[in-house]
Amino acid sequence: MSSEESNKTLPKTPSQGSLYKFEHQWGGEDTWYTKGKRWANKQKFPINHFALGVLEWLWNHWVDGKVEMEMASIDRQVKEIGKVWDEEDERNRVKPEVVETGVFGEEGWSISMSNPDIIRGSQESESSMGTGSHEKGLANPLPDPWSDTSGDWNDWAIGLSIKKR
Repeated sequence: MSSEESNKTLPKTPSQGSLYKFEHQWGGEDTWYTKGKRWANKQKFPINHFALGVLEWLWNHWVDGKVEMEMASIDRQVKEIGKVWDEEDERNRVKPEVVETGVFGEEGWSISMSNPDIIRGSQESESSMGTGSHEKGLANPLPDPWSDTSGDWNDWAIGLSIKKR
């Protein structure tokens, strides 16, 4: 029995030369661009080269269009947020009180403006630490390094002191 006859009788397996082709898109969505590139790569020479060029050209224009659309969307959102902020600012703004007495141009005419924010002044901060002059300082204040002349400037920190004899 020859080797040709034995190959004919046995079923083909991948190790005997048959080739399995499969395609897989790793990660993300299988878009029109990836599908088009896959299709173009399956075509014969002149068509695949032309198709890939057209797909690249379309892809560049598609990306440009998506960027312009997103920028327009962001511009709309900015305008909308600006309107909301302006409305909130208008509602929360304290309007000054204008008082006019007399007739403009005549003797005794006066105008005065008052703004409640300026009149009442700023609010005092509520701090958990006492900062007033009536408050006690630190429980164990650090010694003044310039007044202690008995040793080096940092002797007090490490507990050394030189006693004069």
